[in-house]
Formats: sequence, structure tokens, C-alpha cells
Amino acid sequence: MDNRSEYFVFVPFCLMAQAFQAQGIVKYEWKSSIKPFMNLLVENDINIVQMPCIEASYNNSLIREPKGLSKYDTEDFNKHCETLALKVASQIIEVSKNYKVIAILGIEQSPSCCVNYIYTNKGMEKRKGLFMKKLYEKIKDLKIPIIGINRKYINKSLNELEDIIKAKTCR
Repeated sequence: MDNRSEYFVFVPFCLMAQAFQAQGIVKYEWKSSIKPFMNLLVENDINIVQMPCIEASYNNSLIREPKGLSKYDTEDFNKHCETLALKVASQIIEVSKNYKVIAILGIEQSPSCCVNYIYTNKGMEKRKGLFMKKLYEKIKDLKIPIIGINRKYINKSLNELEDIIKAKTCR
């Protein structure tokens, strides 16, 4: 008998590797903002799939200045997001054939990976990031919860993920 876990969560690259975030973005200690999510997934035997870093792969560099939505919302960057969203969506669809993808995580305020809220030149807006919007359009029929992590105020999204894990895995 195969004892591998049947549950998967897809996470943004920077959730597991904060060095991939733009310079000056990491203002909260890894242990307090990221570790609780990773611990929750590991403790519940959830497979973790790291999605590509959209911005680092576009810039071909780990070292980059932060850019807002208006700087990334270009034809070239949107094509890049579309290409990566197709790849990630294909992977999610393939995994979903034999396993349970119980959640996808995003990072709030990211121009690429936010789920709910992003800063724009008009202030805070309710909207998905450029990559997350394209990914959502490709997998929306799968009805997988997408949770936005606010690194400063993690309890709400941590509790949401915990509730999903409990409901899906009956633990």
C-alpha cells in the first residue's frame, strides 16, 4: 500500500524562499510570518508545491527593486504571467486527477500574486495580482480555495488554511 499524502497546497515561491522577494520587502521576521504556514502544512502531511516566482523569472534576477502594479502591468509582463499561469494551471489540473488540491496561497499586496488587496497609485484596491488573476481564470471550475496571506496580519489567513485542512482531511 502507498502511504503518500493525497493532499496538496500550491504556494508562491517567496513563501518558502523570502530571498526571492524584491529588495526591502521583507519587513517581518520569517519565523513569525511564514513559518506558521509551513509548519501547519508539514504537520498535516500536506504536499507543498512551490509555484514559480513570476517577477524574478521575468527580471532574470533575484536582486530587484520593488515595483508597483503600474510598472508590471505591461504587455510583456502580462504575456509572461499568461505563460506561467498556463504551466501552473496544467500542473494543478494534473495533480487534481489523482489527488486533492485543497488550497492555493498568494501573497497580499504583490503585483503578481495577491489574492484580495493590492496597493496601487489610487490606494488600496480589491483585486487579484496579474499572475493570480490569470491562474484563477484557468482553474476556477476546480473550485479550489485561494487564500491571500498578509504577512503583517497572518492570523486570519492562517486560520482559514487551518479550517480548510481540517475540513478536507477530517483531522
